[in-house]
Amino acid sequence: MERLDITDLTITYSSERRQQTAVEDANLTVERGDLVALVGESGAGKSTLARAIAGIHEPATIQSGSILLDERELTQASTEEWRAIRGSRVGFAFQDPTTAFNPVYTVGDQLEEAIRAGGPPLADGSLLASVSRRFRRRSFPRHRERATALLEEVGINDPEACLDAYPSELSGGQCQRAFLATALAGEPDILVADEPASGLDATTQARVLALLEDLSETRDLGVLLVTHDLGLVSEHCDDISVLADGRTVDSGPVEELLADTGHAATESLVSAARKLTPPDRQRVSVDGCAPSTRPRPTTDETVVSVRELTKRYPIDDSLVNRLVNDRSSLTALDDVSLDVREGETLGVVGQSGSGKSTIVECIAGLTEPTSGDVRINGRPVGTVSSRDVETLGRVGVVFQQPKSSLNPRWSLRRSIAEPLSRCGWANDRIDERVSELCSLVDLSQSVAASRPDAVSGGQAQRAALARAIADDPEILLLDEPVSALDAPTRAAVVSLLEALHASREGATSTVVVSHDLGTVGQLADRIVVLDDGAIVERGPVDELLSAPEHRRTRALLDAVPNLPAAADSGLSTASSSNNQSIL
Repeated sequence: MERLDITDLTITYSSERRQQTAVEDANLTVERGDLVALVGESGAGKSTLARAIAGIHEPATIQSGSILLDERELTQASTEEWRAIRGSRVGFAFQDPTTAFNPVYTVGDQLEEAIRAGGPPLADGSLLASVSRRFRRRSFPRHRERATALLEEVGINDPEACLDAYPSELSGGQCQRAFLATALAGEPDILVADEPASGLDATTQARVLALLEDLSETRDLGVLLVTHDLGLVSEHCDDISVLADGRTVDSGPVEELLADTGHAATESLVSAARKLTPPDRQRVSVDGCAPSTRPRPTTDETVVSVRELTKRYPIDDSLVNRLVNDRSSLTALDDVSLDVREGETLGVVGQSGSGKSTIVECIAGLTEPTSGDVRINGRPVGTVSSRDVETLGRVGVVFQQPKSSLNPRWSLRRSIAEPLSRCGWANDRIDERVSELCSLVDLSQSVAASRPDAVSGGQAQRAALARAIADDPEILLLDEPVSALDAPTRAAVVSLLEALHASREGATSTVVVSHDLGTVGQLADRIVVLDDGAIVERGPVDELLSAPEHRRTRALLDAVPNLPAAADSGLSTASSSNNQSIL
């Protein structure tokens, strides 16, 4: 039987000053037909280990150990051999698909190229950048049909529209599903999925994990699922392996390991795992975070006003179609109206592709609406390029993929300082303010001096948060602020956001976009629910989560995965002090 065997694997990152060990003596086995979870806190080495399996771990170096695929040693494979292995033997789905797709080609172009090549061309770190005009001209109907079938298989509702769209026109969840389709294009023996559901809502998460589970059975496909969500692991995976500080500290069947944790790192993950409590609770919380006790805003003064907002993206904007006035479009928002009061936190929830992130982009001025009106303190928003310095400083944004929003060539500290410099702060004040911000979000000076590719997702998110609040904004926009983080770090960041709000005495109005109802329930005062670009339900957080009226809200609540009761017995809930130590 074909299987993947990792034995005593050690991987390091080197710099001019030192060598850092990311994975140390790790061991893992994935057999055909099995769905194995690889879990651990941010920075545990999960993604580094996963990338080594596909030979895309550079700039890291494999120092020792073995990766065997059907008794073939992969650590010694040449570049040419890896080109033959990827796609047809090992498929890879990335945590951040927005950096994997080529932004200048449509999803269809790139998916069809992956079908021809036997999977996404990951060699040389270029991912799908090798799509060429030559391949576009050689597109055949059978490739289009296969691409459509793959998108349907991963849960894209309108595959034809998705094929004609550019990656930037898709939501984070749609983009993740589309790239998962490219990973399956070559029908590989082993699929490595690095957080494939972290940017998806609960119902779509369940669908994608059910798909992976079905694929492992029907295709006899070995799946290694890198994830931080133990709820999903408990419901869909056969075995689990736990990493801590790069080492394998626990492994075994899921039910046994979650019911009787053998290591402190496993117990910490289980204790802090996200679960939505029953609706009779007055304040929904993330496990490990005490329910919020801050007072609800009492002022009726509106800071953000959105009226009849509609946003459509053209699917085919070619010159010929413009001349004949045939410009098909994808509706992201449809007649959306909402208000955010002073000091209020408004939660925006919905399935992937429902338009949540587009609302943030319109309020931030990053995209211009097709119609409708967005105002901040009574003034039209306009686009970022048309704003003066004062207006720019009023809005802080934390994006869904923090590493994508940070300059890869800059240290985290320089990225945090950049908006202050843009707003005219003096250099000595900038240095003082950046140090204060790093302390506020518990980001060490050594980490702040690192580049984004050398830090964990949780560390990058803290830097992004520090950058967003650098100039004391009146409005803070949080687009999936914790979706890519492990349970303890997610709980810690939620606690941090609560503490930041309290320290500012409620002066900041916040819009938090998330598919994680536990997070929204912890942070928000009111919630609006989006479905296909329209608001279908809204109300105070306690009322809406305890007695939802719309089917979409009920579906989101019902789909939230929970750990089995046995996994909770005997485990102490992580205290807020423990959570702060994770930050």
